[in-house]
Amino acid sequence: MSRSITQKIVLASAMITGLVCSGCSSEEEVSPEIKPVTSDVATEEAENQPQVPDSTTAQDPVVTDGKESEQPAVEDALTERDQFMEDQQLPLDGSPLSAVTPEQKQFIEEQRTHVEDQGGVWTPEAESVTLALTADACETAILNNHDTDASTVQMHIDTSPLFGSQLPESLPEAQRAQAEMSMADIMVYGMQHMCPNDFQQWSEAVMELHPEYYG
Repeated sequence: MSRSITQKIVLASAMITGLVCSGCSSEEEVSPEIKPVTSDVATEEAENQPQVPDSTTAQDPVVTDGKESEQPAVEDALTERDQFMEDQQLPLDGSPLSAVTPEQKQFIEEQRTHVEDQGGVWTPEAESVTLALTADACETAILNNHDTDASTVQMHIDTSPLFGSQLPESLPEAQRAQAEMSMADIMVYGMQHMCPNDFQQWSEAVMELHPEYYG
């Protein structure tokens, strides 16, 4: 998702509630790589936090002694990104997102069920931000030529308008860390549906960033 689209979604959807710690719909459905936060402390903190990524710039192809890197050219990554946007039917005018593909609908249904099971209220704004969260991660994965590690994911989070809008500096450090982890959990969980080939790398990266939350 382009940064301009993300910024418009942030403006329209910053007041999202009931999503933090809702990264998975049920214990049984969770991939072994990414698990929902189940501690009472995490749940209590999460209920008070609004929920809701973002794209990073593409990496330039490395050329050494006239030899191109094994990574695809930047142009190829941009072409793949554009095809992803088209396949996912993501609007380019900044309008709110809603599930349209079968994969998106399954992802959103699982998220909605989980949020409501936790006593939250699902809204169109929550759906838009949830989809944007994962779409941005998929875009970053593409623009990084599907070569992701923990530093890539942390940079994605640190530069994301969506994460930034939901993680104000005024939050206590512990609550901020919990909210960031929970948003990352949702972000990666959705990749199983929207860009499954990148799920494994990103799930491992998130677990490396937040080992205290994943057993």
